[in-house]
Parts: sequence; structure tokens; C-alpha cells
Amino acid sequence: MDAISFVFGVDSKHLRSQSLKDMIYRSPNDTERGPSSASVTAVYRKTTGEEVKFKRLVKSNLSSEYRINNKVVPFSKYTTVLEKEHLLIKAKNFLVFQGDIESIASQDPKDLTNLIERVCGSYELKEEYDALKQEMERAIDNSGHILNKKRDMAAEIKHYQGQKEEAERFQDTVSKKQELTVQYLLWKLYHIDGRINALEAERDEKFFQQSDAKRDEFSLESKFKRARENKARIHREKTKLELQISKIRRDLEDLLPTSIGYKEKISYLEKKIKQTEQTIERIKRDGQQQEQVVFSVEKDIQLLNHAQEEYNATVPTTIGNGPSLSNEQLQEYEQKKQEVNNRAVEQLLQLDQHQRQYKTEQQRVDDMKSKIEQFRETESQIQNDMRQAEDNRTTMASMAESTTEQLNARRAELVGLENERINIHQREVELNERLQNVLTQLLEARVVQQESEKETRMKESLAMMKQLFPGVHGKLGDLIKPIQRKYNTAVATVLGRNLDAIVVEDQKTAIECIKYMKEQRVGTATFLPLNGLQVPAINDIYRNYVKGARLAIDSIKYDKQYEKSVQYACGNTLICDNLNIAKHICYDMNESVKAVTLDGMVIHTSGLITGGQESTQSTQRWEENEVQELMRTRDQLLLDLNELNKSKRMGSAEESAKNDCSGLQSQLNVYNEELMSLTRKIEGLQGSLQDIRNKLSESEQPFQEASTALEQMSAAIKQLESTIGMTEDEVFADFCSQIGVANIREYEAVQFSLSEEVTDRRTQFASQRSRLEAQLSFEKEQLEALAERLRKLERSLGNDSTTKSQIETELAGMSGKDTTLKTKLEKSEASLKKQSELEEQKQLEINDIRRSLEAKGKDVDAFMKEVTKVETEIEKVRAERISIFRKCKLEGIELPLLRGSMEDILVEDAQSSQIQASQSSVLDGGASMDLDEHPSLLSVQSTDWVVEVNYAQLGEEQKEDGSLAIDREFLDTIKEMNDQISQMAPNLKAVQRLEVVEDRLKSTDIESNEARRAAKRAKEEFNTVKQKRHALFYDAYSHISEQIDRVYKDLTKSPQFTMGGTAYLIADTPDEPYLSGILYHAMPPMKRFRDMELLSGGEKSIAALALLFAIHSYKPAPFFVLDEVDAALDNTNVATVANYIRQQATTQNVQFIVISLKQSVYEKAQSLVGIYRNQELNSSSTMTMMLEELSI
Repeated sequence: MDAISFVFGVDSKHLRSQSLKDMIYRSPNDTERGPSSASVTAVYRKTTGEEVKFKRLVKSNLSSEYRINNKVVPFSKYTTVLEKEHLLIKAKNFLVFQGDIESIASQDPKDLTNLIERVCGSYELKEEYDALKQEMERAIDNSGHILNKKRDMAAEIKHYQGQKEEAERFQDTVSKKQELTVQYLLWKLYHIDGRINALEAERDEKFFQQSDAKRDEFSLESKFKRARENKARIHREKTKLELQISKIRRDLEDLLPTSIGYKEKISYLEKKIKQTEQTIERIKRDGQQQEQVVFSVEKDIQLLNHAQEEYNATVPTTIGNGPSLSNEQLQEYEQKKQEVNNRAVEQLLQLDQHQRQYKTEQQRVDDMKSKIEQFRETESQIQNDMRQAEDNRTTMASMAESTTEQLNARRAELVGLENERINIHQREVELNERLQNVLTQLLEARVVQQESEKETRMKESLAMMKQLFPGVHGKLGDLIKPIQRKYNTAVATVLGRNLDAIVVEDQKTAIECIKYMKEQRVGTATFLPLNGLQVPAINDIYRNYVKGARLAIDSIKYDKQYEKSVQYACGNTLICDNLNIAKHICYDMNESVKAVTLDGMVIHTSGLITGGQESTQSTQRWEENEVQELMRTRDQLLLDLNELNKSKRMGSAEESAKNDCSGLQSQLNVYNEELMSLTRKIEGLQGSLQDIRNKLSESEQPFQEASTALEQMSAAIKQLESTIGMTEDEVFADFCSQIGVANIREYEAVQFSLSEEVTDRRTQFASQRSRLEAQLSFEKEQLEALAERLRKLERSLGNDSTTKSQIETELAGMSGKDTTLKTKLEKSEASLKKQSELEEQKQLEINDIRRSLEAKGKDVDAFMKEVTKVETEIEKVRAERISIFRKCKLEGIELPLLRGSMEDILVEDAQSSQIQASQSSVLDGGASMDLDEHPSLLSVQSTDWVVEVNYAQLGEEQKEDGSLAIDREFLDTIKEMNDQISQMAPNLKAVQRLEVVEDRLKSTDIESNEARRAAKRAKEEFNTVKQKRHALFYDAYSHISEQIDRVYKDLTKSPQFTMGGTAYLIADTPDEPYLSGILYHAMPPMKRFRDMELLSGGEKSIAALALLFAIHSYKPAPFFVLDEVDAALDNTNVATVANYIRQQATTQNVQFIVISLKQSVYEKAQSLVGIYRNQELNSSSTMTMMLEELSI
């Protein structure tokens, strides 16, 4: 196999040696200078009979030499001659090496594609195909790029054309806006001049009204002072009477607790005496019942003694008075007794057994009977104890109920006293708080008034600035709103001083507003210019960072145009539900972020925590009448506190009631504990009684059953005794006649049984006597205990009666003193009432004068405020006029003037104010501006320039109508034009850019045409190679696909499976199958589809051979060398393959050279060839045998 591969140019790496030098054979006997070359010659005979000799020679210097018919040729020509004979060296379509069968069957689909490409020759076009494909793609990409570039230029041209038109519209709109602005300012100046004249006339009229009101106010103040002096004198006399009444009431209050205590003690003693008498009666009844129990036990003892005496009388005085036997008779008795025992041995044994059982059962029945009697006695005792405990509980419950009634009554009195004291205290605290609040309001009224006026002026100024300057939007706090109410405090804390900041469109508007506020002297403010704010970037990671925390900006509703101002004020501040979440973010997670809780606590980025809500000043607008009302409220509260102090009571009655309640509660607790103890005792007795009854019920049934069994056993014993007696009578008949007895049992009873019965009977009497005497002793002790308790209760009853009499005597002596004090109190109260009426009359007179004075003071203040308001309004209007002129000067707006020019308008003061504001309050790189704390004052009157405006442009309708509707119309139109101008953003260089882009477009058109032609040319060249490669490959693929199933069926047919198996090829990409793999599937007969890897070794070999034969059928080589392809086949498959090869060799005119070790292959061959080494020639030699010439 190596020789054939070597001579036909197969690369050495596919042979057994990796080096050509190793192909030169050297025997062990060779010296160092052995053979220096080796060669193989193949003689190929064509169908025409012509022979061609192919020879390959290898030398020791690793060079190869190729010869055809002994003529040296290059390797390329060598392979060309071979390919003409369909011998493809790279595809090795004429060789199958040992071990290649399974690898061919299981090879990768891509490898199978490469094999088919090499067989068909399309592989030679692969490099050219890939190169042309890349070139075509580059050309197409370049063409597309230039086309996109051309489209972009066209769009750019269109864009600049639109910008050119927009610039023209922009210039036109700006001109119209300037004309409208001049018209608007003329309209405002015209109506401002008219308003100034009207306000000056109104101011003069208000000033004269104020002077008249001040004269009336002075007269009322003198009258009010005299009325207050008279009231003070009456009040002093009233105070003396109140002190006297207070002393009398204290004396009465001192008597009241003592009398109440005595009455309560008497009531308590009466109830206690009644309860004690009831207890004595109950104990007497219990004593009588106990005496009857003692008598009953004593009677039982007497009956027991009488029964014992009667029994003793029935017992014979002597035992053993029967007949006396001699020794001979005793021997005879023993003999006969033995005879009886022998004759009735079974009956005697049964009798003895029954008697022992009877005694045992008798003892058990007696024990059960005694136990039942004991249970019944215990039941009776428990019932007596329960009756006594029930009586005790009833008595104790009655005492507890009585004590509870007393305690509830006393508690009601105590609650009344406490409520009275608490109400007085609460009323006093409430009045003091109200008084303190009123006093605080009086102190702060003036300050709040000033602050309210300042805030009002600020609001008016803001409204005026909105009218004057279109770019003013308002306060930030008015432009936003929290998404939920719970975020109100947190949002206010986050915004801080920015909450009152004024949002404007740009810095120019802010500077104009600062100038206006300085001229009007309305205070300070912070401005946020939207186009100049440097806002921090929002970190989106904080939006869902921690549950319970969210960005402050996400908690606010606002218009989109104010987003920059809100973002500037909030930044990345987080709003957290509670302080723990805020600490977790800032401390545990170490985030450098400001966190604010819902209740206003703040954790700064530095780690500092601030908490609590800042005290906000009242926004109430205080008027003079409200201040006077506060003063009247103060006087009334002082009067109420004085009356309240008079009605206070001393604490002795309340303390006495508390002590009584404490004593009664303690006594009630004792009763309740006793009741609980008795209840537990009764419950325990009930449980014991139930337990005894259960045990008694459980014992009676077994007792009845045992008694019945004992009676049955007694009857059986009597029957056995009767049987044995008959035997004894028969045996002892003569003997009984001799000794003179009726039967032998009479003799035995007299001699042996009587003494034992008497002893048992007397023992029973003694046991019953001992039990009754113990019970008698217990009952007598109970009777003695009842008697002792009765004596103690009688002594207690006597003591309580004596104490009650003493208390009643002391209570009677307190009535006289109480009557005297009450009479004195009535007289003092009558005098106090009279003085109070006088004081009230004086107070009414003072109130009338005060109201008149307050009304007149209000008139004076009202006139003063009106004058001040009119003067302020005049200043505002003049300032507005000045602001308009300065605005025109700054912005270069030319107003039509009759006298003077725009150069006469002074702007130095305004400019200096702007510079000062810019230098002192620019925040965050010019992001916002604050006014100065104390702006320089500028007299409005001093700026009355020598100019006169020409109002001829105004129409009559505009001169007559100065309403806000016209103002809004002007502002809306100007704002609309400003919006149009701001939205236009024209590009003034659009024309120049348009010309440049048009020139570039022309050169791009030329590049585009060249790129399209190059792409078309590359595509045509690629398609030519593609079609050629596809034709070559598809021709081979279609042929092999058609042959593979037929070949596989021929190889797998058998008598059992006449149809054979199924095999087919599948291309992954049918359009260009050579670009991907080709799948080979084979299904042996009667087996389901499986992957090639899951087939057995023989099945894989058959599938591989079918594939090889199918490939070989396309442009078949003149010979086919197979090296042990049958190694994994069984004998059946080997025979099938051999038959197929023989058939193909015959029909297809192909020479098959098969290297095999299987005998069945030899049998199908036409000839056998053997290869061996000729040691003498150092060369291989052959031996052949033509099998067809042999007649076998």
C-alpha cells in the first residue's frame, strides 16, 4: 500500500514514515554506506493496450524524482498525466488506507464537502472565489458609502436652504417686535402720567380727613382715663369681700370632711353590726346541726355495744362439751377418717380448693364493703363541709357587696372632688396659656404687621415685574408642587432659600429686575436665570437605589420649561421615608449625597445631621382693631382667673375620701380573697365529692359481682359438703352410734370450729367501735370551734355598738358651728354681689368708651395708611415710568419725543446697581443673583429728565383704554414674537455654507458613478467564478447523491431484507453547498434513524464503503486500492462487499486491488498477489496466482 501511494505522489505524511529518508530500506548487515536511494515503478496499461510506466525515486538527500516512461518530468506534469486518467492525488480517489473506513463514515460535514470539492475540481477555484467575493463586497460597501455621503449632502443642502428662509423670517419678526414694543411702551407711559395726576389729588383729600379724626381721638382718651379710676376703687372693695368669703368657706370646708367621715363610719358600723348579727345566727344554726351529728354518732356507739352484748350472750360459756373419745376410739376415728378421705378424695380436694377460694373472696368482699362504707361516710362529710362553706360564702358575699356599695359611693364622691379640682386646674392652665398667647401676640403684633407689609410689597413688586419684563416667570415655590402631601416638609427643606427664588428667562432679565427692586426699595430676592444656570447632572442610579428613598426631583411636579431651575435647587438630594434609611445610605453605604427625611431632618454630604423644622413667622396681617381685641381678651382672661381662684376648695375632703376609699378597698380585698378561698374550697370539695361518687359508683358494681360469685361458691361448697357428708355418714354410722352423736360433723364442729368464729366476730366489733369513737372526737372538736367563733363575734358586736354611740355623740356637736358659718357666708355673698354689679356697670361704661376710642383710632390709622398707600403708589408709578425710560436707554429703543432726546436719560445709577449686584451676589458661576441687603437709595423725584414724549402714534381707543386686557394683549403678542424668535435660531452663514456643499456634491457625483461601475465589474467577475464552481460541485454532488442510496442498498440487501437500507446526503446550504457541510445519513435495514456515531462498527464500515463507492463512481479511477476495509465486518457483510466489488469490477471495467485477511474475499478474487522482500536484491518481489485458471 505504501509503495502504491508513494509512486502516485501521495505526500509522505500520509505514509508510515514522516521522512522520505526512512523510505530507503537498510538491512541489519548493511555497513554505514548502505543504499542511497529507493524507487517504485508502476506499470499502467490503458484500455487501448498502451503501457505507461510511472516511477518515483527518493534519494538520501530527501529529494524526489518523478519519471514517466523513464523520462524525468516535473511533479506538475506528473500529476497532470495522472489526473487525465482520473487519478487525483490530493483527493486520493483511488486509495483507501487501513483505518480510514470509520473516520470517513463519522467525518465532519465540512470535511465531506472538501472531499467532494477535491474530487470534482471545484476546490481549485476556492481561493479565486474568496478573493473575488471580498473584492465585490468592498466595491459594494464603497458604492454604498459614497451614495450615503451624497444623500447626506443633499439633506445638508436642503437644511441650509431652510435656514436661509428662516434667517429672512427672523429679520422680519425682529423688526415687527421692535415696532410693537415702542407702541406698548408709549401706551404704558401715557396711562402712567394720567395715573400720577389722579393719585396726587387723592392724597391731598385724605390728608385733611386724617387731621379731623385726630382731634376727636384726643377727647375720647381723657374720658376713658376717668372711667378707669372709678372702676379701680370699686374693685378694691370687692376684693376685700372676696377674701372674707374665702376664709368662711375654708372654715366650712374644714368641718365638712370631718362630718362626712363620721357619717361614713356610722354607716359602716351599722352595716358591720348587721352582718355580725347575721353571722351569729348562722353559726348558732351550724352549732345545732353539729350537736345533732354528735348525738347521732353517740347513738351509733350505743347500738354497737348493745349488739356486742347480745352476741356474747349467744356464745357457749365453755367449748368442747361434746363426747370424749378413748385412744381406741380415736384410732378408729382416724382410720375411718382415712377411709372417708380415700373414698371421697376428689370431693375433698375440690372442697379444700373451694374453701380457700371462698376465704379469699370473702376477704375481698369484706374489703370492698368496708371501702364502700368509707366512701359513703366521706361523701356525707364532704356534703356537710360544702353546706358550711356555702353558708360562709353567702355571708362573705353579703359583706363584700355591702362594702362594695360603700366603696362605690365614696369613690363617686372622690371622683367628683377630683374632677372639680382637675377642671379648675385645667381651666386655670388653659386660661394661663391663652393669656400667655395673647400677651405674646401683643408683643409681636407690630413686628408681624411690618413683616406682612413687607411681604405684600414683595408680591406687588413681583406682579409688576411680570408685567414689565416678559422673562419673569414667578417664585420657584409657586411654579412647583410635591406629588404627594407627605413630601411637603421634605421638599420645602430641600429647596431651602431657593423656595422663594424668582425664576427668570435670562441674566439680562435678572439684572433688570434687580435694578427695579432697588429703585422701589422692596427688599432682597434671589433670581434663577434659566439660560445661565449650571445644573449638576442627575445620577440615575439613585432613582431606585434603596427601597424607601427617591430623588427629590422625582417627588416634584413642574412644567418642563422650569426643569433646569428645579434641577439646580434639588441636585442629587434624596428624600427618605425615615432617618434609618437616610443613615443607611450616607453612613453604611458611604454615599456622598445629601439625604432629607419626610419630617425635615437632613444628613449633609459632610456627615452633619440637622433636624427639626424652622420656626416660621406668622403670616397673619395684624390690624389695629385686632390689637384692641387682644387687649380686651387679656382683661377678660385676668378676670376669669380671679374668679377661678375664688372657687378653689381645700384638699382635706379629697384626702379624707381617698383614705376612706383605701380602707374600704383593703377591707374589700380581704373579703374578696376570703370569697376566692371559699370558692376554691367549694370547687375542691365538689371535685372531691364527684371523685368519691365516681369511686363509689365504680366500686358498687364489682362488689355486687363479687357477692354473687361468693354466694355461688358457697352453694358449691355446700353441695360438696353434702356429698362428702353422705360418704361420712355411711362410713361413720356405727362409730356415731357408739359415741352418741347424730353424725361425725356435729362432733367435729364442737371440737374444732367454735373458737375461731368467736374470735373473728369480736375483732369486727372492736374495729367498728374504734372508727365511731374517732368520728365522735372529730365532731366534738368542730362543735367546740363553732362555739369559740360565736363568742368572738358576740364580743366584736358589743365593741362596734359602743363605738357607734360615741361617733353619733360627736357628730351632733358639729351642727351648731356649721349653721353660724353659713349665715355669715350668706351676708358676705350678698354684699359681694352688689359690688360686682357696680363693677360690671363701670366696665360696660369703660367698654363703650374704649370701643368709641378704638373706632376713632382705627379711622386715624386708616386715613394714615391710605395717605401712605397713595404716596407709595405714586412712588411706584413714577419708578415704573423711570424704569421704562431706562429700559429704552439700555436696550436702544427709540421713543418719539417732542422735547429732549434719549441721551438726556441718566443710567449711571442703574448701571452701578447692576455692577454691585453682580459682584456681591453671583452664585455658582453666575447661575443665580441676589439683591444687596441695603441697596443704594435713588430719589425718584431727582430723575425727572427734561424730555417730553410724543403720543401721536397712539390711537384714541388706546388712550382711553388703560385696562389690563390691553396690557395682556400687548405682552402676549410680544411674548409670542419672542417665542418665535427664540425658536428660530437662524444661521446667518447659511448662504455661504450652501454654496460650499453644492460644490462638494458635484465632485461626489463623479465618485459615485465610478464606484457603481467598479461594483458592477467585481460582481460580474465573482458571478462567473461562482457559476463555474457551483457547476463543478453540483455535478459531482448530484451524481453522488443519486448513487449513494443505490450503492448502500446493494451493500445491505439480504434474503431477509430484500430492500436493503437507506442512505442520503443533505446540503446545509443548497444554493451554495460548497460553503457549508454536507450531512451523510445511513439507516440499516429495519432500524430507525440514528446519528452515524451511534451505529455499530460494521454498520459504519458498510456506510463508509457505500460513500466511497458512490464518490468513486463519479469520474472513476482505472483502479481502486482498498486496504483492509473489511476489518470490522462479519462474514456475511464481507461476502456481500466482495460480491459487490466483483460485480463492479466486471460491469464498470475497474480494477480493484483489495488488501484483506478474510478468506471469503480471496474466494471472490480473480487473482491473488503476494508481496515479499528479496533479501539478496534488497527489493520487494511479487507472487501471483490466477484463480480463474484453476479448475476448483
